[in-house]
Amino acid sequence: MSCFFISLHIKKEAMNKSKPLRGPLLCWDIYGMHLAEQSINFNKQIEIDFLKAYKNKFGWVLNIEKLITENDFEALVLTDFNQEIKWVSKGFTKMTGYPANFAKGKKPNFLQGKDSSEEAVKSIRVSLKADKPFKEEIINYKKNGDAYKCEIKIYPLKDESNKTTHLLALEKQIT
Repeated sequence: MSCFFISLHIKKEAMNKSKPLRGPLLCWDIYGMHLAEQSINFNKQIEIDFLKAYKNKFGWVLNIEKLITENDFEALVLTDFNQEIKWVSKGFTKMTGYPANFAKGKKPNFLQGKDSSEEAVKSIRVSLKADKPFKEEIINYKKNGDAYKCEIKIYPLKDESNKTTHLLALEKQIT
């Protein structure tokens, strides 16, 4: 483990001098974790900004920033009302192995396979018709053929006239 001491300069108010003090031991491992967290937050902000641009274009009333920051997910999938994928986050590629340009224009069911539950598929269809947010678990398949259990939260994105124009899925792999 690579560690170092950091010197802190504290200004003495009375004497107007700086005095170096030894600070706590800081490790590169800990700093690395901080940088990884910063990277995640940076990527989330890029996703928020991208979705805000869509929000402005289509007049969605849902608070996208709140949705993204208050939910735990690995991937985002934006589809139009007909469930054709318009955009996926970088996390989608990391989770599934499929590049964004491959997914674009397809329906999310291309991820389903032999062990995907018909009951879960039917539940998703029924929930989509209800036009309300919902959560479902389903077995999906990565590009390499590996199955994984996926929790999907789907939010209808409605405009000011309460018409659903798009759907946003927040997905994460679960064990």
